Amino acid sequence: MARCPYLDYESNSYFGTSSDKYICKVTGERMYSDDYKANNYCKCDYGEKYKSCPAYQSK
Repeated sequence: MARCPYLDYESNSYFGTSSDKYICKVTGERMYSDDYKANNYCKCDYGEKYKSCPAYQSK
C-alpha cells in the first residue's frame, strides 16, 4: 500500500475506529478513517496518487 509520508494517524478510541482520524501534516486537514479522500488518495491501496496532491508537491 502506498501512503503519503506526510499523513499521520490519530486514534481516539479503544474499541473500533469510528472516531479515528488521518491528519495531513502539510495542510493540517483532518479526515475520518473511512473518508473517501483518505482511503483513495492519501493512503491508496494501489499506486501513488498522493504524489499528484498539490500539498505534497509544494512540500
